Amino acid sequence: MLINKKYSLILLCMLVSSVLFAQSATADLTKRYLERANTQYENAEYDAAYKTINAVLRLNETTGIPANVTLMATQIYSKVLDNILSTGNYDEFTTITSNIESYPSIVDGTLRKKINEVYAKQEAEIEAKRLAAEKAERQELTQIYQNQLEELSKSQENIMTALDSNLKDLGTKLVESSEKSAKSNHMVLIAVFIVCIILVIVFIIVIIGIRIAAKASARQSAQFEATLKLVAGMQQTNNQLLLGNVTDLNGIGGLRSAGSSRWGVDALPAPEMTQEEKDELKQLAIRCEELGSKIDNISKRKNNSKNISELVYKLSIQLGCNQNTSMLYFCAAMVYDIGFMDIPEEILESSNLTEGQRDQLRDHVNKSEEYFDFVPEKYYQIFVDAAKFHHENEDGSGYPLGKAGDEIPQIAKIIHVVESYNSLISRRNYRAITDKESAIKELLSKPNMYDEIVVKALDAIV
Repeated sequence: MLINKKYSLILLCMLVSSVLFAQSATADLTKRYLERANTQYENAEYDAAYKTINAVLRLNETTGIPANVTLMATQIYSKVLDNILSTGNYDEFTTITSNIESYPSIVDGTLRKKINEVYAKQEAEIEAKRLAAEKAERQELTQIYQNQLEELSKSQENIMTALDSNLKDLGTKLVESSEKSAKSNHMVLIAVFIVCIILVIVFIIVIIGIRIAAKASARQSAQFEATLKLVAGMQQTNNQLLLGNVTDLNGIGGLRSAGSSRWGVDALPAPEMTQEEKDELKQLAIRCEELGSKIDNISKRKNNSKNISELVYKLSIQLGCNQNTSMLYFCAAMVYDIGFMDIPEEILESSNLTEGQRDQLRDHVNKSEEYFDFVPEKYYQIFVDAAKFHHENEDGSGYPLGKAGDEIPQIAKIIHVVESYNSLISRRNYRAITDKESAIKELLSKPNMYDEIVVKALDAIV
C-alpha cells in the first residue's frame, strides 16, 4: 500500500515537472523569437518580422498571448499594412486579415483604421477599372459610328465619280455624234437639246441622291445617339427618367404579382398613358430615389438601392415582364428596405447582436407600410410585397409569414435573389470578394431558399 502511494507521488512529481518544463521551454522560445522579431523590426525587415511574430502567436495561442507579444504584433502588422498601401499587394492582405481573425487581440484602433484604408483603396482601384472599361466601351462605339460615316462618305464619292465619268462618256459620244452629223444644223440643234435634257435629268438624280444620302446619315446619327443614351441610362442612378417613355401601367394596379408561374404573362405592351399618369410615375420614381439614398445612409450600404434596383429591372425584363411592370419593380426595389428607418442606429451598426436585437432587426419587414403613404393606391400592393416578403424562402422557412413557392410575390422573389447575389459579390468584413460565377453557383445550391428560374435568369445577364 505504502509502495503504491510512493509510486503515485513520484508520477505526480514527474507530471508537474514536465508541465513546468514545457511552460519554461515555451516562454524561453517566445522570448528568443520576440527578440528576433524586435531586431528585424528595428532593421526595417518587416516581412521577416511578420513571419517571426506569427510563429510567436501560434506558439502561444493555446496558453494565451502575452501582452508584450500582442504589442509587438500590432506594430509589425501596422508596418506590413503600410507596405500593402504603398505596393497594392492585396493577395498578401487576404492572408493578413485571416491572421487577424485568428488573433483579434492584436487589433487596436490604429490597426483597424489602416485595414479600412486598405479596403477603401482596393475598392477605389476596382471602381477606377470599371470606369475605365466603360470609357473604353464608349470610345469603341464612337469609333464604330465614325467608321460608318467614313464608309457613307466614300460611297457618296464613288457615286459622284461614277456619275461624272458617265457624263464625260456621254458628252464625248454626243460630240462625236454631232461631228458626224455636222452636215445638218438641224440635227446638231436636236442633239444639243437632248444633251441639255439629259444633263437636267442627271442633275435632278444627283440632287435626289444627295438628299437620300443626307437623310440616311441623319437617321444613322439619331440611332447612334439613342444607343449611347440607352447605354448611359442603364449605368446611371437616374433610371427613373426613362419612365416618361413607358407605356400605360393601368393594368398593374390589379396585378396579382405572385408566383413564378406568371413569368412572362405581363410581357405584352399596354395602351399609351396619359400625360398625367406619366408625371405621376416620374414623381414616384424621384421620391423612391430620395428614400433609397436615406436608407443606404442609415444601413451604411453605399449605393445599395441603386445597385439592387438596376439589377431588378434588368432581371424583370429577362424574366419576360413587360416594360411597365419592370419599371414599377425598379421603383419598389429602391425602397424595399424602408423598414430600416424604424430600426435603432446602434442595432444597424452592431456586429454582435443579441437574440432580441436580431429579432428586432428582422422585424424591419413589418415596418414598411407606414412609410408608403406617397405611393398611389394602384401601385401600393407591389411596394408592400417587395418590402414585406423579400426574406421569404421557397420552402417556407423564411420570414415574416413563412410563405412558400407561388405564395411568394414575384417582386419579393426577384429582390431576394438580387440582394443575396449582391451581398455575395460585395466585401463583408474580412471575407474576400466572391466572383460572379461562384455567387451564382452558391444561389443555385440552395433551391430551398431561391427560385431557380430567377437565379438562372440572373446568370444569363450578369
